[in-house]
Amino acid sequence: MISTRIKTLRPTYALIDLPNYSHNISVAQKLSGGKVMAIVKANGYGHGAGKLAKYVKTNNGIKSFGVATVSEAIKLREVLGTDVDIVVLGYIDKNFYEEVYENNIVLTVFDWYVAEDYHNFLKNKGSKASIIIKLETGMNRLGFDVDNFDFEMFIKKYDRFDISIIMTHLASSDSDFQYTNWQMERFDTFINKYNITCATSVFNSSAIVNFKNKYTFTRPGIMTYGYVYADYNVNLKPVMHIYSKIVQKKRVLKGEYISYNGTYRAERDMVIGVIPIGYADGYFRCFSNRAHIYLDGFICPVVGNICMDIMMVDITDVPECAFESEVELMGEHVDAEMWAKWSGSISYEMLCAISERIPRVYKT
Repeated sequence: MISTRIKTLRPTYALIDLPNYSHNISVAQKLSGGKVMAIVKANGYGHGAGKLAKYVKTNNGIKSFGVATVSEAIKLREVLGTDVDIVVLGYIDKNFYEEVYENNIVLTVFDWYVAEDYHNFLKNKGSKASIIIKLETGMNRLGFDVDNFDFEMFIKKYDRFDISIIMTHLASSDSDFQYTNWQMERFDTFINKYNITCATSVFNSSAIVNFKNKYTFTRPGIMTYGYVYADYNVNLKPVMHIYSKIVQKKRVLKGEYISYNGTYRAERDMVIGVIPIGYADGYFRCFSNRAHIYLDGFICPVVGNICMDIMMVDITDVPECAFESEVELMGEHVDAEMWAKWSGSISYEMLCAISERIPRVYKT
């Protein structure tokens, strides 16, 4: 049971369903047909990386986790112990190589200067370390240019590296299958050219559900949180649910304005509900007069500009007996894809943007 005290801290809170996360990881494992590196960067897309990772380490046997920064990696190491691989997929400044070394973090090498700096550090330590090599095949972000990267020179020059995985990142596996196939062809050509036998990793969430995997590791991110772009039902379950309650109801007369700047004028006598969530919590101001919430079977539109901490909804047609019910802001009836549509963005951003001041409550 969820503590009533925790639930009423604001009283807006996010319920993180760990069994749903485990279910989604299982779907990714089945579709991948191989090993899974669970992507828990950005504090697990706002869900809580430590709680998620610990749960699927125990329940799904996940032994590899991907993050974006060294601080994320260190926090995860403290939670998970030493028997898992933690990979930083982004850039790590050389000033933090000591922390990388001490915490047995796998660094991603994507440029010659990174290789030179990290290898010099290891030489001074008299030690070796596992790394990941990232290739550029069409994303035009991080990575060695797949057409010009001399792999033989690399392994001869940097003998203190143990290459654990060679990877690339797909740019449009949710929208452009031809481009995705071209990226995979470029990657495969490189692997075959040098007769590389170490582990490989190419597929992100959309690739997992839209293509047949042939690489060692997949790197599912958004699909493990319940969302993915596919033309069939992948049977994913949303992990984050956000709830609140109506803390005041008030009558508004026809012609009166609601909230800042008078962007909403009542077209009839109304009853509005005041809910303690706002743009400082990640409920964006651009949702104003556009979004809706779910209350006891009723869809209630947001009226007026969303404030920093508070918003208002139209509950005129909702029976008074429902006013005490919990308000669903995100969950089964209002999901992150709806939020993305209202904001002109993507579900990833919606989840990552949920503020830390919304308490996370974990269902196990």
